Amino acid sequence: MQQAGDNLPWVEKYRPEGLNDVIAHEDIISTISRLIREDQLPHLLFYGPPGTGKTSTVLACAKQMFGENYRSMTLELNASDDRGINVVKDQIKEFASTQKIFSTGIKLVILDEADAMTSAAQAALRRVIEKYTKNTRFCLICNYV
Repeated sequence: MQQAGDNLPWVEKYRPEGLNDVIAHEDIISTISRLIREDQLPHLLFYGPPGTGKTSTVLACAKQMFGENYRSMTLELNASDDRGINVVKDQIKEFASTQKIFSTGIKLVILDEADAMTSAAQAALRRVIEKYTKNTRFCLICNYV
């Protein structure tokens, strides 16, 4: 009988669950951990070649910040799939502007491959970031800057 995780890709099956599980530069991980602990997490920009752990690190941040609630407190989009201005106006703005019931603190928007967003979407995203910076943090993940 197959288990629920048997069909997952290897990178998903063994993705780190928390920042302590991430194999990366210790100073970076300890700085991010401290910022989360002190509720001082800024907007983040991760960039580098594919396969270097950018997305895994940000997802580990989300899991560490929100625990079991991380799926409801996090919006994860792959900007290369959803890169138009309508995604920013509809999905991202909607998520950033709504208050989650029974939760306090910030929410997290993760935009993977954000360097693939159109210029119009980038401009719209800038306005959303400026407007909702009090309750939402944005993590942009890029292959090229």
